[in-house]
Amino acid sequence: MAKWPAVHYRPDGTLADGGVALVEAVKPRRGPEREHMVTPVEDLPSGLAHLLQGPEEEVPLFRSPVRVYQLLLELTAVSRRHGGHTLALSGYNPKAISAKRRWHQGANTGNIGRWAARHGFPTGEHTPDGPPPVEARRIRQTGIEHNRRPTAHTRRSMNDYYLKRSPEVQRESRTIVGDALRAEVNKARARRQIPVITAELIGRAQADLDAAAAEAGLAPEVLRRLIEGQSDTAATGCTDHLSGPDTEPGQPCTASFLACLDCENARALPHHLPVQLAVQERLFALRTHMNPDVWRVRFERPLDQLGDIIAHYNDAERAQARARMTDRERQLAADLADGRMDLR
Repeated sequence: MAKWPAVHYRPDGTLADGGVALVEAVKPRRGPEREHMVTPVEDLPSGLAHLLQGPEEEVPLFRSPVRVYQLLLELTAVSRRHGGHTLALSGYNPKAISAKRRWHQGANTGNIGRWAARHGFPTGEHTPDGPPPVEARRIRQTGIEHNRRPTAHTRRSMNDYYLKRSPEVQRESRTIVGDALRAEVNKARARRQIPVITAELIGRAQADLDAAAAEAGLAPEVLRRLIEGQSDTAATGCTDHLSGPDTEPGQPCTASFLACLDCENARALPHHLPVQLAVQERLFALRTHMNPDVWRVRFERPLDQLGDIIAHYNDAERAQARARMTDRERQLAADLADGRMDLR
């Protein structure tokens, strides 16, 4: 604005309410292709003027950027005429030692610093318990932080220079990033991945049950029951059916067997793979025969969790599991998906 000219263009040809003045400025360091920049200085429609009017007050006369610009041109008309100036900002310095310096145009950091000192603002470093210094750099920084759009520079400069160094933007960015990370953590927790006990660990358990149990983070007796199938539910094994997520401690778990895929007590072993594949195929088949929203609510997450388990096995292992899949396991998958195994 310190370089704005005293001439402008009104597309409507008048000074009617709601109009706009186009002000062209030149910034050579932007390069020959981008040094000319036209800024639209807008007026406030008369229908919105009452929003700025306080109780028992007149409507503010200079209530919009274009009206302030017109006031500036009026106030500096005399100094521009005496100094032969072309910029909108112009003034008179009675203490200047020469006529050339007496009538000056534009504004610089010294002008802003003197204004700040006269109005009680500090001109040095900012103190935590006092007002911040007023200077051109800070004014520009504040304007960019509030508007979040480039002004006489590229968007990359705005992001990498002005916004990046702003403490306020940094705090806001940390909040946004933190919220996003917490949301991803919640999503990951909502989609729990069941630990898979591999065939290699089962082989080691046959030689040294205690060592294998310690590696799996389980008691030896719990691991033994899982390997022998004594703790099987429908598509997984359970480490403790007396500590269900929705029942009192010590009481048998009453959750649906399909909900085992969400339980921290669940473990997957190789002998569960055939029924897991059967349940996966059943859930896929139900998709085309159910309301999409109902299917998504009931089966989308279990299907994803089954996919996480099955992904631990290679193609050959999955093919072998399908080959040994029995009619009983297919019926078990159908009962599980249709809810016939749930308590009524």
